[in-house]
Amino acid sequence: MLGDNILTALKRAALFIGLALTGAALAQQPLKIGFGMSLTGPLAGNGKAALIAMEIWRDDVNAKGGILGRKVEFVYYDDQTSPATVPSIYTKLLDVDKVDLVVSGYGTNVIAPAMPIIMQR
Repeated sequence: MLGDNILTALKRAALFIGLALTGAALAQQPLKIGFGMSLTGPLAGNGKAALIAMEIWRDDVNAKGGILGRKVEFVYYDDQTSPATVPSIYTKLLDVDKVDLVVSGYGTNVIAPAMPIIMQR
């Protein structure tokens, strides 16, 4: 009976240590945020300004320890202010780059074609 209690306690301790190590490993991986941004084309001026603002935010968050202990990393591609390029960008962000989160770039009409892809995931 005492042996069963010790065995149960050891199992619980091993589980706790395993969970703690998993959390620590996860905290070391960056939080990858993906998006397309109009860096060329008619909306490039606004897109570049939006990217600068996002980079300031990222740097500020990372200086404070990140989000839930994870540093923020951006993965982004130039959508060329072309709605036709956006679905493939977001498919790549989700399937190849394996980002944790996607956000909208600049311009509703540009990002709209990505919505069906994002909503499926």
